[in-house]
Amino acid sequence: MDDEISLRDLYLMLKRQSRWILAVTAIATVAVFAVSSLWPPTYESEAVAQALVLNQDGSQLDFATAAYVFRTLPSGPALGVGFSKQIETNGPYVDRVLGEATVEVKGRFDDKKNLLTISVRGPDPEETRQFARDLISAFDDYVKDRVFQSAGASLAGALAQSRLKLDSVRSQIGELEASLQSVPRIEAGLDAQTALESDEVPPNVARASNPALAYLGLELAKNQAQLAGLNAEIASLEALAGDPAQLRRLSEQVAQVNVLSPPAVPEEPVAPRVLLNTALAALLTLMLAVFVAFLREAVAAEPSELSAAPAPASRQGPDEAAATPK
Repeated sequence: MDDEISLRDLYLMLKRQSRWILAVTAIATVAVFAVSSLWPPTYESEAVAQALVLNQDGSQLDFATAAYVFRTLPSGPALGVGFSKQIETNGPYVDRVLGEATVEVKGRFDDKKNLLTISVRGPDPEETRQFARDLISAFDDYVKDRVFQSAGASLAGALAQSRLKLDSVRSQIGELEASLQSVPRIEAGLDAQTALESDEVPPNVARASNPALAYLGLELAKNQAQLAGLNAEIASLEALAGDPAQLRRLSEQVAQVNVLSPPAVPEEPVAPRVLLNTALAALLTLMLAVFVAFLREAVAAEPSELSAAPAPASRQGPDEAAATPK
């Protein structure tokens, strides 16, 4: 078929266009190499850190509510995600570090490993490393601030709950004291005591001369002991709430940021990649030049084919043929 092209034709076409193909490829490659070499380098420094929030048993404060205050805290992964969003949105903790600096910061959080990776790119290697260190320090401040705020909120909630319990116990004590005043002073008989023991009433109540008075007295003693414990608990909570520095110290004992991979001064720039850019430019330009060479050959072949085609024979009618002299 006339439209088919043989390998020999392809070879001859490439041979004819070889100088043009090589010239275009060489010019583009040299241009990309020159631009990549002159382009300002970009360095990258990276750090990996992990936020940990330790559970506290409240032994330092000697009451159970302290354990509740320091156990209801944000988790390490939640804090890592929060600081990663600070990086994405240039939040206040990140803005205090970067200011107007012309650096690019990225944060990647691995929720399975609880690892936050902070990458900083900039024109100066030492400055890039310093920004990465400052961001790790900002991450530490963020974690401790969040834990401190959460502990403060939990402390306020514990205080409110303890005060409600205190009011309830006081009300119960008042009711018990009123009941003690109104209970008849009548001694119970042996049959009544036996019946109470059979109903699994505590022996010290069932065998009392007046079981009703004994029961109310025991309940009053329990409530009074609970009242004393609540008063001590509230006093300790109020003392802690009134000493933010102490609460801050306790919060900082709970919150930790471990730097697993500290930032280092980058030795080589990450961009531009001169050799990679030059190789890609050479390959892509060569492919484009070959394609354009085919188009050049196709366009050049059309006029020559039209000039080589035979002219069509003129068509004469029967009257013109008869009038033609022989």
